[in-house]
Amino acid sequence: MRINLIYITILSLLSMTSCFTGVESTGKITLPEESKADKQSPEDAFIESYFVPQGCDSWREGKAFYYTDEKLSFVFQAERPTFPDSVSLKGKIFTYTGSVEESPFGGEKKVVLLFECEGYRFRYDTDKTRAEIAQMKYTPLIPPFIDLDDLNMARSLLKGRTLYIKTPMWYDRNGDAIDGRKLVPVEVLDIRPGNNVLPVEVWFKDDKGNEAGVFMSLLTSARSQYITFDRLFSFENPRLQYKEIQDEAWEQITLSRVKAGMTKAECKLSLGNPNEVKKIPTYSGLREQWIYNSGAYLFFVDGLLTEYRL
Repeated sequence: MRINLIYITILSLLSMTSCFTGVESTGKITLPEESKADKQSPEDAFIESYFVPQGCDSWREGKAFYYTDEKLSFVFQAERPTFPDSVSLKGKIFTYTGSVEESPFGGEKKVVLLFECEGYRFRYDTDKTRAEIAQMKYTPLIPPFIDLDDLNMARSLLKGRTLYIKTPMWYDRNGDAIDGRKLVPVEVLDIRPGNNVLPVEVWFKDDKGNEAGVFMSLLTSARSQYITFDRLFSFENPRLQYKEIQDEAWEQITLSRVKAGMTKAECKLSLGNPNEVKKIPTYSGLREQWIYNSGAYLFFVDGLLTEYRL
């Protein structure tokens, strides 16, 4: 159930248009000058500065990974003693113990990565030579793994910080989806292991004292199709960019709601871009209808919302 909800969140957020653009952070983290010169968002620059992809040829022995699945992944081979199927692996720590090169059929030597967990040994066959791994900066795709170095780095940088959340798709302690708010300040309480789709959970408290979490990937949007930090959070208060919006309308926007009298710009901030727009001539003028794939529709007259269904 939890993984299905994560996939729904990914599809929903990837279809949304960003509600505001980032500006340079005034927080504690210093961003590199070249990032600013490239007009990169501070959120993207933050990720690229602190979470650099690391090929397995540079892994140190003792590097630790959190395991998210109950059962052993098919990508692993368990060495003796054979790992019992009855034991859950969820939450256990796998430690990288080094690598060997093998050529079981007399061909080129291929690299095998070795891991240990609670006295049991496991191997991952890369099917790549040492030279190929170095040239590609190759990192094996092991979905149940969460890199604890990245997780601890994220915790050290973000815990206790105030960010501004961009999505109302929040999760409770049981991993069930709940209705949240967007474009509001949240204090990061902890960074936790996520799942094999989105490896990081950001647990936070909003300005009304509600606690919830969102799941993400520690990648930039440019490198990932998944939900990333820049899609979920901003360092800068978005309210400062929309000072012309009245507080009552802004409250509706944070709840992803609308009410009669809101402008088209305010409705777009609240619900995102419509999937279809129709111009409808009437005796009194031109009426505009916005249609969303969710089934919601809005009607505007003279640029103001007159009727809607959500």
